[in-house]
Amino acid sequence: MQSIPPFEFGGKRVKGILPKKSSDYPLVTVVTVVFNASSTLEATIQSVLNQTYENIEYIIIDGGSTDGTRDIIRKYEDQVDYWLSRPDKGVYDAMNSGIKLSTGEWLNFLNANDVFFDSTVLERLAASYLRETARFIYSDVMLKTRCNTVIRHACNHETLTLNHQSSVYRKNLHDELGMYIVAPGLTISDYFFFSLIRKADFLKADRPIAIYDTTGLSQSQRSVEQKFITDYLINGLPKAKFLLNFSFYYYYRNAKSAIGHCWCKITKRSV
Repeated sequence: MQSIPPFEFGGKRVKGILPKKSSDYPLVTVVTVVFNASSTLEATIQSVLNQTYENIEYIIIDGGSTDGTRDIIRKYEDQVDYWLSRPDKGVYDAMNSGIKLSTGEWLNFLNANDVFFDSTVLERLAASYLRETARFIYSDVMLKTRCNTVIRHACNHETLTLNHQSSVYRKNLHDELGMYIVAPGLTISDYFFFSLIRKADFLKADRPIAIYDTTGLSQSQRSVEQKFITDYLINGLPKAKFLLNFSFYYYYRNAKSAIGHCWCKITKRSV
């Protein structure tokens, strides 16, 4: 097997050996980006380590946590291929570090707070989808709500309703389209990246890939407004619809949030 050289920018090399690669069992790199998430990281790590698919490279990128996150990573470091902990410029900077360190043909980003749908996810994907000509495999995503319930949310590449936790895609897309954009205040670099991928490169899997915590960064008002701008500039959203969406989303979001809080209270009372 081929040895892996030390990191150029420092970090922890754990196994130092490349996993086996073959056409039948492509190497899938799973990257977990984390910052001060000691209460949820362990479930994410276990979700990766419990996968029945053996040809996985697992990388954890920590943004210099101070809450005990690194102690949890060290607890599992003999089962992790690489991890590093250092200050970064945010989630997309950390994701780019994971991409640069990865050696897999396929990438998945399963961040702290999120878990795979079940232990056979990657095995099923490898058997049914990863040898297809498609370069971006995705599925519906299971959303963990503030009410602590899990609901299935439909995803569709035609409308760019996608979630990177519930996606596995070829690393060489970054060779063609570039890395995730890192800029102050930008929260939708993944959505921008999705917008550049050809429709013919997408393929939807029939089973969910991941359970996603909806309280994360991408649910903010800023994120949605940036998506509207991306749709207008890149995805052909008509100007009138862009102005309508951008102007009234704030009121729609507040109403939706109020209804959601009321529903949580009602369901808790009924339990």
